[in-house]
Formats: sequence, C-alpha cells, structure tokens
Amino acid sequence: MINWFRKNIHKDYKDKLKKAFPKHLEQDLEIVLKVIPFSNNNVKHTNGYISKVDDLIFSECQIINVENEELAIPYRVYFNEPTEKEEKILTTKQQTILNCIYLRHHDGFVRQKRLEKLKDVSDLWTTPFVFQLLGEYVIEILEVAEKQLNNSTLDNFKQLKLDNPKYFEKTESRMISYWNEYYRQANPKLNRYVGRLIFDKIYRKTTGLDLDEIIEIEIDESERL
Repeated sequence: MINWFRKNIHKDYKDKLKKAFPKHLEQDLEIVLKVIPFSNNNVKHTNGYISKVDDLIFSECQIINVENEELAIPYRVYFNEPTEKEEKILTTKQQTILNCIYLRHHDGFVRQKRLEKLKDVSDLWTTPFVFQLLGEYVIEILEVAEKQLNNSTLDNFKQLKLDNPKYFEKTESRMISYWNEYYRQANPKLNRYVGRLIFDKIYRKTTGLDLDEIIEIEIDESERL
C-alpha cells in the first residue's frame, strides 16, 4: 500500500511539472524528472535545518500563455536538489529545464543560485519562470535579474506582457507592494527601486516609453476629454 501511494504521488508531481513546460520539451523533461529526489520528504534548508514536508509541490499555480500554449507554473516546490553528479549527466537544455524548476524553490538562496545559472539563456519558455521572480520579495534576486537583462530577455518579457496582460499587471502590483512593505525606507523613491527599473525597461521595450511617461500621456488625454 505504501509503495502504491508513493508511486502515485510521484506521478502526480511529475504530471504537475510536465504542465509547466511546452510539449516540445517532453522528452528532455522526462530525463530531468528522473534526477529530482521526489521520494525524500525531509527538506534541507540553507541554514542546515531539516523539516518534513508532506506535499513537495504547492497546489497553487500560475497559468501563463506561451506561444499559444497554456503552461501551469507551480507557485512553490520543496524537493531537495539533485547531486552535482546527477546534474552533470544532463545536457545543456536539460540543465536549463532543471534550473527553471528550481526557480520555484521555497528557499530564496536556491532560487538566486539557479537564476545565476541562467545568465546566458534566452529561450522564450524560460521567461515565465524568471518573470515570476519579479513579483517576489527577495531584492537580491531582483538585482541578479536586472543584471541579466539584455535585448533577448527584454524581447521575451515584452512578448509575455502582450500575451498575458493581466498577469503582467498583477506581478507589477506585487513588486510595488513588496517595495512598500520591505524596501521603502531604504529606497524611498519607487522609480529608483530595482524592481521598478526592471519593469520600466520592459515598458520601454514594449512602447518606447517608461511607466511615468505613459501615465503622463494618459493624464493629458483624459484632461482633453
């Protein structure tokens, strides 16, 4: 009975992760899933603490449209990382898939480390995983994301914005809320906060204007009516 339960919960984890990636990655994803330790519920934390977690993938997910395909990105995952030896056998594409999965990890240090590994990656399917970090509270991760911005990543963010406008607005609002809650004292001007700088670069890529300029135009237009 226990083995049956474990087999089914592992299948459930794999099925959830398969929904987070486009179909064309299915074969590579299958290989990646083999190195993730789904059977270990004793979760290691960066500080050395170990806690037992019953469900290694949080039930909530974010639905995002990527190239006309709906992807369900988990809000959080809790499984431990594979060993270095296991990761080294993966191809470059498979390592990218693995890094994207661990961008959803509950430990901010793990998310930051995995983001740093994606420095030179510009595949569109990676964008939802990276973009979701922009609406979170760890400023060090935002600083890494800002440093990694280039024409390719900004083009990807632009496309994500066009395909998922409500999600884009929601993530931007979360970024502002976390600035107000945790970083306003150190960064009293929102337009100088790293999260705002990232979103302004996306706005410029999309419209040629930053958010303040867009707001000014909208105000001018409303006053003419």
